Amino acid sequence: MPAWTTSLPFDATSRPTPVFQSPPAVLALAGLLVFIHGLLQALGPDWQIYSLYALAFIPARFTDASYAMPAGAAYWSFLSHAFLHVSFLHVAMNCLWLVIFGTVVARYLGALRFLLLSAIAAVAGAAAMLTTHWGDAVIVIGASGAVSGMLGGTMPVMYGRRLGPDPVGGGNVLALSPGEFLRNRNALLFTLIWLAVTLATGGVGVSDNSFNGDSSIAWEAHIGGFFAGILAFYGLAPQRAVRR
Repeated sequence: MPAWTTSLPFDATSRPTPVFQSPPAVLALAGLLVFIHGLLQALGPDWQIYSLYALAFIPARFTDASYAMPAGAAYWSFLSHAFLHVSFLHVAMNCLWLVIFGTVVARYLGALRFLLLSAIAAVAGAAAMLTTHWGDAVIVIGASGAVSGMLGGTMPVMYGRRLGPDPVGGGNVLALSPGEFLRNRNALLFTLIWLAVTLATGGVGVSDNSFNGDSSIAWEAHIGGFFAGILAFYGLAPQRAVRR
């Protein structure tokens, strides 16, 4: 049965690796998100508003010409919306989860595939918003879709089988194959609980997705990013056939 396995740079039997030992790509991405938010705060409201027109994902761009500026924003905003945040708390929370889940993904897939999975999840999150809010003038920003994708990408590893340390102090993880994932009760239970929490918090609107106060959780983007992250993991992970 096909399975996904690779060497990870930590001993699976030891204590968790400290956050500051996260791969450089993860820390660089988190730092970039903080830098962009800080820069926009320093530049003031005019730049903040312009960034929404230029970079935020707005489903109405596809049906209302008044939202189309600048030319091409309807397409690059599928990804660029993930670099904007409503507040330092918003960006801090996303960066915290990015470091936690992104570290697992980056160690398993490597830096480039980690970044690609993040981008795929962000695009999928925007696509989910477009599907469920076609033509609506809602402003979607934040890396939550990408972070949800990283969470999805960690699950095959999180519920995989630890094979023990290697001679140089690393550890091997045999990730769940797609079939094993669908049969793993813990993975399915976690997914159901996560979906329930996401739908519940999205329903009451306890977070932000724009620079103004009239905002709510883009829960559709979270769900789209989560499932895209799982699929992207299996598409990007190195595969080795293993007999059981």
